Amino acid sequence: MKFIVIRESYLLNILILLVSLFVSFFSLLFGLAHLINPESNEYLLEGVIFCIVLCVVGIVFLLIAIASIQGILYKYKINKKNRKE
Repeated sequence: MKFIVIRESYLLNILILLVSLFVSFFSLLFGLAHLINPESNEYLLEGVIFCIVLCVVGIVFLLIAIASIQGILYKYKINKKNRKE
């Protein structure tokens, strides 16, 4: 199975990259922080579910960032090949 490549312009790929890295960083940060230091023991199950959801969201946005980086590299290779011809 091949990984997704976002084949858009440089500007759109960079915007997608920045937004997805921002969302990924804070989702993973808050998810892991809440897992390490839970609010209270009364709502432990809800807290664990909250952590899992935040970590999954962070990982999904991290994969989007990787796809955006691959799109930038793909566009660079295409432009480089066109310049040689």
